[in-house]
Amino acid sequence: MKNCNVFIACLLLAFVAFQSCQKSTVKVGLLMHSLEHERWERDKSLITENIEKLGGEVIFRNANNDQAKQNRQAKDLIEQGVDVLIVVSSNQNEAAEIIEAAHREEVKVIAYDRLIRNCDLDFYITTNSVRVGELQAEYMTSIVPTGKYALIIGNENDNNALMLFIGQMNELQEKVESGDIQIVYSEYTSSWTPEEGYRCTNEILAQNDSSIDVIIAGSDEIAYGVHRALNEAGLLGKVKIVSQDADLEIIREIVKGNHTATIYKPLGEMSKKAAEVAVKLAKEKTIEKDYTTVSNGKRLVPAYLLEPILVNKDNISSTVVADGYHQTEEIY
Repeated sequence: MKNCNVFIACLLLAFVAFQSCQKSTVKVGLLMHSLEHERWERDKSLITENIEKLGGEVIFRNANNDQAKQNRQAKDLIEQGVDVLIVVSSNQNEAAEIIEAAHREEVKVIAYDRLIRNCDLDFYITTNSVRVGELQAEYMTSIVPTGKYALIIGNENDNNALMLFIGQMNELQEKVESGDIQIVYSEYTSSWTPEEGYRCTNEILAQNDSSIDVIIAGSDEIAYGVHRALNEAGLLGKVKIVSQDADLEIIREIVKGNHTATIYKPLGEMSKKAAEVAVKLAKEKTIEKDYTTVSNGKRLVPAYLLEPILVNKDNISSTVVADGYHQTEEIY
């Protein structure tokens, strides 16, 4: 009988240890607006890989650019018992509903790449979009110091677009005031898509009798539409274009001379930071105060703003290739 009791006690201890081990596995809900763009597939893979390295588990959901759907997905993951959410939102305002639902169940939320506004967001991890805009305009004015500039800023529902524009104007304003540069077009888009780039570029050409020197595009996706419109007008390779995201196809177009430059966002570092912060928030561990803060309209949100890198034909090997983002044989 005594041996039986010892055996039962051992089983109970083993069960308690097992439960404790199970609870120590951090469950991270990864909610992304879409996977339609090359870079988001990379973000998903890198974030998942980094969380798993830290012993966590990722539950992924794709909203296909539907914010209402993403809000429902968030509530579903909260009910499933996730410890923390990482969110790339479709709409910076409507996504605030996710934070409200999460906090009711004491689940923390990290906004990744895109800020979520007017809520008690726990953390924000992104590339410094103001600096992205500055790099774009700084480089273009160095090679085209005078002429007509057009700005296709980016999605009006994404705070990054506003930050891009601020950065661009930080560099352009003085040159506009001196008369060296004329901004003939400056518009936000309804999405980060080639269709919007194509529409805006056709408007630019129509409004300026096909006379334009520089187009600054908010993203590589938008730039694909810019290329299409310029190609149809016989101007591809003649108009200078800068964008951001360092897509493989855009790097190839830089090599061909059809695209001038793009901005490389350090996705490896961003995804690593996201994983580290997610696990620490879930385990209620202190995050070192090496971060800054960003206002989202309601509070100053702790944030990591990582540094972007400009890529042109002269530094492809020392940037995206050296970092392992693209392979030489893929590009050439």
